[in-house]
Amino acid sequence: MNCPCSKCSGSGSGKTAHIGQTYDAVPIEGISQGEALYQAFTLYQAFNGFKPSRVEKISHSRVIPPVVVELGELVGLIYRSDKGQPGQALTYIHRMENPPRLVSNIEGTQLYVVGGSYRVTPQGIEG
Repeated sequence: MNCPCSKCSGSGSGKTAHIGQTYDAVPIEGISQGEALYQAFTLYQAFNGFKPSRVEKISHSRVIPPVVVELGELVGLIYRSDKGQPGQALTYIHRMENPPRLVSNIEGTQLYVVGGSYRVTPQGIEG
């Protein structure tokens, strides 16, 4: 599936479904776990074009440490997803218009993306 914009490229059919709706990230604080799961389910389905096969609860740190190591600008992302084609993962390349910063914890074992102006939408990663 190829993204039609000049900033992204994907491998595949060249068809992109335009649902016309974007989903902004909402902090977990202030919403119930049920609402958070619903928002995650809805965004997954909009982004991928199909429902998730499972919901998985994972344990990880949810807070960026107060001291981080600046690694540089994140000028692009390369990721693999089976969006639009369950079980047939394709590689997507997205170039960031307003690059966020890439930082790590002081141990160098966890990466964080900070800032930038991007959104996850049914069309893909925009911005």
